[in-house]
Amino acid sequence: MRIWKEQGKIKVAAPAKINLFLEILGKRPDGYHEIETVMQEVSLFDYIFLENHEKGIEFSCSNPRLTTGEDNLVLKAVRLLQKESGISRGVKIYLDKKIPIGAGLGGGSSDAVATLVGLNNLWQLGYDEKKLISLAGKLGSDTPFFVIGNTAICKGRGEIIIPYPLHVKYNYVIIYPKFEISTTTVYENFKINLTKNLKDVNFFLQTLLLGNPEKLGAYLHNRLEEVVFRLYPGLEKIKKTLAEIDFCGTLLSGSGSALYGLCKGGCDQKEIEQTIKMLNIGDVFVVTSDFDDTVKEREGGRL
Repeated sequence: MRIWKEQGKIKVAAPAKINLFLEILGKRPDGYHEIETVMQEVSLFDYIFLENHEKGIEFSCSNPRLTTGEDNLVLKAVRLLQKESGISRGVKIYLDKKIPIGAGLGGGSSDAVATLVGLNNLWQLGYDEKKLISLAGKLGSDTPFFVIGNTAICKGRGEIIIPYPLHVKYNYVIIYPKFEISTTTVYENFKINLTKNLKDVNFFLQTLLLGNPEKLGAYLHNRLEEVVFRLYPGLEKIKKTLAEIDFCGTLLSGSGSALYGLCKGGCDQKEIEQTIKMLNIGDVFVVTSDFDDTVKEREGGRL
């Protein structure tokens, strides 16, 4: 998260994430699935604008397709913080939405954490990172990751976060096929196969540190692809189409619907972007794993 402050107003950049590795280890007693995933913050982000309001919550969004009712995670984050802090102040919120909805890119979770972080500053609550992670965990399984950001290994149902500092940059092209996928539906249709060989995250992490996209591409892994492609065969066709483009590897992010391609070193991302746009298979986003530098560049270095 990146924050700007100005006399009773807060602006937060809320990044998307992609899953570079996702394995399902089994079913938990609480009904969730036990996962092991490597999440990567990328340079596609929403903006959350917060300012003090006399009374109540006023919430609006640039994307008319996104509901701004009480089921929105942004409003849930406000309600949670009000309850936790005992503060009943009003707040005016505007969400400039760039991250596609229902794409497996964590946009809703990131927006919720941006709201927690922004209000923590606006209301001068003084909550530390540990407290924010605890609150974020009450809003969703992948939400705590966005408090930490960057690169991290996430375990349990996604709420156990182990930062994994990455000092090399990778370039990606994300393709959103313009339809949403329900994470709940995907997991409900996932069948645990105890005889299937589980992928080793440690070997993946060692490869990730090398900074060599050509080697890393062979080890990108998402156990959910199988069930998602069964439910949405059109997505598998898109992945096969992307395989014909000069990527090091392609993968579904989370439970989808977005796919991404890992770019070769020195490739022309803009040229790849134009090629995919001509295929008319979805919206295209050119991103890197360096969210911080991208935000600084777009904001003229103001933080």
